[in-house]
Amino acid sequence: MLQVLIGFLKLTNACVQFELTQEVSVSDSAQVLTTYSGTHEAQLYSTCAPACLRDIRCNGFDICKDQQLCRTIRGWTPVTPGNVSAGMCQRFQRTCQSGEYLERSNGTGVSYDYCDFENDPEPSCFLSESPADDFDWTRHMGATGSIATGPTSAARGLYYKYIETSATMLGEKAILESVRTFQDKTYCLTMYYHMYGDTTNTLTVRTQKGNNAAIDRWQRAGDHGNAWYRLSGLSLALDPNTKIFIEATTGSSVTGDIAIDYIKLWPLACP
Repeated sequence: MLQVLIGFLKLTNACVQFELTQEVSVSDSAQVLTTYSGTHEAQLYSTCAPACLRDIRCNGFDICKDQQLCRTIRGWTPVTPGNVSAGMCQRFQRTCQSGEYLERSNGTGVSYDYCDFENDPEPSCFLSESPADDFDWTRHMGATGSIATGPTSAARGLYYKYIETSATMLGEKAILESVRTFQDKTYCLTMYYHMYGDTTNTLTVRTQKGNNAAIDRWQRAGDHGNAWYRLSGLSLALDPNTKIFIEATTGSSVTGDIAIDYIKLWPLACP
């Protein structure tokens, strides 16, 4: 059944769909467009595959057999094949000769950048520690060292980055800055962030073109509770002379840890 379906769903010379690339949690719904129900696996395939083709935003679909549902998804996730276990779905995505992401408007594959902090160094990451900050972000697994602040685990995977505020002064900054040259176009930035603690200060995304003044594009401040949140899409007009900065500022005490995880930069405007 699956071979017939894949043969039916050939797209272009550049890209072929759909190929099993990984398993994802049923609760991982950040990229979900539409969810459909079905009584058996073949019905789920025959529902979600054509639905994905009809929706230009769609770049893959999940088959969740145990829950008797399938769901179309927007965008790519890193390819990490594995055996499907309880509570997991099979994710089928498009494979392209020229990249990982299919640009539906012209049928070509383009690459995108992401930082999930699972490896050090991380070739796919477009951000690096800035020489202009006061201290560096910390790559970490598990809970942070202080009570009543910071996450207990990563938003995705095992590792994340955070600022440790137990040995800093009020207003000190940790900055990640982009290290790649961008095209003259609009990009879409998404990421997970965690801001928990009574003295949590600010998390800011800004851009700077050459020597011009930096412009704040997004900011959150204060205690948001012990939970990961998702910046679902921030459109950024970039060019070869513009940089992206992600800055966290320390609060007045140890309860001001700020964390970030799974930052993606898509080579297209946010929907």
